[in-house]
Amino acid sequence: MTSELPGSPTARTVPDARRDGPRRSFYDLFGTLRFEVRGEGGRSTAQFREMFRAFETPAPTRPPDVVVERTTEEVDCTSILGGPTDHYGWTGDAFVVRNGDEHMRVEPGWDHIWVTPDWEPFYAVYPVEFRLRQRLVEEGRALVHAAGVRHDGRTTLFPAWRGAGKTNTTFALLREGAEFLADDRLWVGADGTARGYPLAVNLHPRNARSFSGVELQYDGLQSRLRASVDQRIQNRFGDGDALVDTALSYLSSRFVGESVRYLRDVRSLFPRATSVDEAPIDDTVLLATDPNASDVTVERVSDREMLAALRAIAYYEWNERLGEYFHAYDALVPGGSAVDELHRVVDAETRVLQESLDGVGTYRVTLPRAADWSENDLGRAVVRAVESLGRPTATP
Repeated sequence: MTSELPGSPTARTVPDARRDGPRRSFYDLFGTLRFEVRGEGGRSTAQFREMFRAFETPAPTRPPDVVVERTTEEVDCTSILGGPTDHYGWTGDAFVVRNGDEHMRVEPGWDHIWVTPDWEPFYAVYPVEFRLRQRLVEEGRALVHAAGVRHDGRTTLFPAWRGAGKTNTTFALLREGAEFLADDRLWVGADGTARGYPLAVNLHPRNARSFSGVELQYDGLQSRLRASVDQRIQNRFGDGDALVDTALSYLSSRFVGESVRYLRDVRSLFPRATSVDEAPIDDTVLLATDPNASDVTVERVSDREMLAALRAIAYYEWNERLGEYFHAYDALVPGGSAVDELHRVVDAETRVLQESLDGVGTYRVTLPRAADWSENDLGRAVVRAVESLGRPTATP
């Protein structure tokens, strides 16, 4: 693995999941990256298991490429960048990211990642996915923060900033019989194809309000309380005021907790939905919201504008955080060169994205800001907009 993040060990013992010890789960991502989740208790390892359930596999015959392991051990850093409670550090053997009482400890090479029980799971997911990105970009594939469906014989991707409506758009189309590629992110190829990435759907109470039959599953008092508070906010203030939405969302997360997530397999929400492993892309649709809009609108955008949006979204979703981690890693870990590798992968992914847009319809669909799509049948309006793509009516 010398072509990946440097410093990886070249030999390890094949795992034996049958031995006594912490719980061990194994995952195979497209036959390209195998990783293990070890230990249980707390949200970090629990979310990994829920999120990647579709990729779970029996114990492999060779060592995993990456191990994510729960730990309660404290660390003693010999060098730190930052303050006493929030910093990057080096123990002499491991790179450390500390946020308050929680931390992530990383073996040089990023082959073994230890997380404390309530470490933010996505902050460990991004480095694991980066290992997959390193390998798939060599096959001409790039990770995109987008939903994807196949509807009426056409494959449409919906890249978007967080909270712009990817999940509700996906649900609206699945309700109309669309086939499923992904709800949150997927892989696009330089050859113009999309590969499904069936991670568990991260439900929000607004998704459940918008679609009958979609229900949250509570894993404790906190998650039930958070959903109740969100519903009270909706009942009291309604939709449309971005400032009010932001302020109340902050209060809800501040006093109830921002760590609550409701992860569900899409097949449990839409039992009749079928999955698509890979399909040629017909349209790429950038989702946007307008708090002053009352209707769904469609407009064409240039390939250049779409590429800029895809790059900006990827930066916001994962590359910015990875860049900060890797800069600190290189500054603290002898021989570190993770930043150069990140730049190489991002540049290669940009070339893939640029090629993937050749011959593809590129649009922006602007949605009214609404927490409950059942009002005014917003879901059906989105479906009509998607069905209009490629027709003269979709051209301004």
